[in-house]
Amino acid sequence: MGHAVNPSPILAISDLKVRYPGTAVDVLRGVELTVGKQELVAVIGASGSGKSTLIRCINRLVEPTSGTIRLLDAEVTALRGAALRRARKRMGMIFQEFNLIDRYKVLDNVLAGRLGHYSALRCFFSLYPRDAIDRAVRLLERVGLGDFLDTRADALSGGQRQRVGIARAIFQGPELLLVDEPTSSLDPRIASEIMGLIRDIAQEQGVAALCNIHDVALARRFASRVVALKDGRKVYDGTFDHLDQERLAWIYAEPSRGHS
Repeated sequence: MGHAVNPSPILAISDLKVRYPGTAVDVLRGVELTVGKQELVAVIGASGSGKSTLIRCINRLVEPTSGTIRLLDAEVTALRGAALRRARKRMGMIFQEFNLIDRYKVLDNVLAGRLGHYSALRCFFSLYPRDAIDRAVRLLERVGLGDFLDTRADALSGGQRQRVGIARAIFQGPELLLVDEPTSSLDPRIASEIMGLIRDIAQEQGVAALCNIHDVALARRFASRVVALKDGRKVYDGTFDHLDQERLAWIYAEPSRGHS
């Protein structure tokens, strides 16, 4: 098995275990993982292997049963309240289903990505600082949506909606991007464009990315490293050079256990 070691990782996960309430089997079984600065790491595996659970544990959308998650100097699993909110500001999330506010315009959806930085009253009345608005506009231009600033999110195509999601995640100013199946609802051409955009903009911004992705060909094309999960365990960590078709077939042979 290939294995990548990062001397000063952005993210370090140790012996991570997750068991959902009312179930008898761990969804994650002692996962160890590091992500280095400016790496784009793809997480692959069959449905039920624990990919989405892993991504969502890192920002505590899913609570780990045991183990540790360290984001630079912060032990994320030990944080509560305001300290956890501060840590979450350092992680941008790109979702499979986009998670946009449909009635909001495109620009407002991006600005809302920094809700944790502004007062509730300021957000309610869209009273954002001028420099924040300027930066959001530049990001939307970067993702190809400069002509859609005042368009409602529910008027966009799937690929356009994901571009808004990318701009919103980057607008937070994160040190780590968590990307959960960003292309599963998109056609192959748009999916390739979206993955290329995630890779390029993460590199431009100096941000590391951990991407749960179902499409192995896309992962091979855009990720610098691949981690494979099987039945809740990490079974491969390295480059695609050492991941042949026989090993891939074994990784994906696991039947679904109901959690992706």
